[in-house]
Amino acid sequence: MRQVVHKLFFIWDYEKEEAWLNEMAAKGLTLVSVRFLAYEFENTLPGEYHVCVQIMGNSSRHPETLNYVHFLEETGIQHVGTVARNAYFRKKTADGSLDLFSDNASLIKHMNCSLALLYAVMCPNVFNMIISISNFMLLRNRFYLYNAAICVFPIALLIFGIIKVSIKRKKLKNEQQIFE
Repeated sequence: MRQVVHKLFFIWDYEKEEAWLNEMAAKGLTLVSVRFLAYEFENTLPGEYHVCVQIMGNSSRHPETLNYVHFLEETGIQHVGTVARNAYFRKKTADGSLDLFSDNASLIKHMNCSLALLYAVMCPNVFNMIISISNFMLLRNRFYLYNAAICVFPIALLIFGIIKVSIKRKKLKNEQQIFE
């Protein structure tokens, strides 16, 4: 039997998302499909699969991404799906562990992809807010002021995410320097 669960995770909370997906797998609900805010699960043996989430550096149709996914599939890792740049993978626990981030360098690369995506989403919002404030100052039309005010929440949320990911990345870089 399949079950669809709707849940929201922010890009900087990929660890929480991954932990939740693995909790579901431990209960016998394994991820089989993913869409925006929707996870489809299938009944399997509890703990049969381990799930991993990775933010890709390129789009899901980019040749580099396709080659990477193909490489993972050759090692027994199944690609469940991709939403935006979040790729979801699973592997049978009997076939070994699923650890896509085997060292700090790969985790730092993952964090850099997260930051690039966050900045790419934030830039148009900041631009829209600046244009709206400028138009309000020139035209004195309250619509532009309301539009600028609406931009504040997503910008604040994105700044929060950028700070959170940057702190994690800095800790990883410090750990990496200690071990070098």
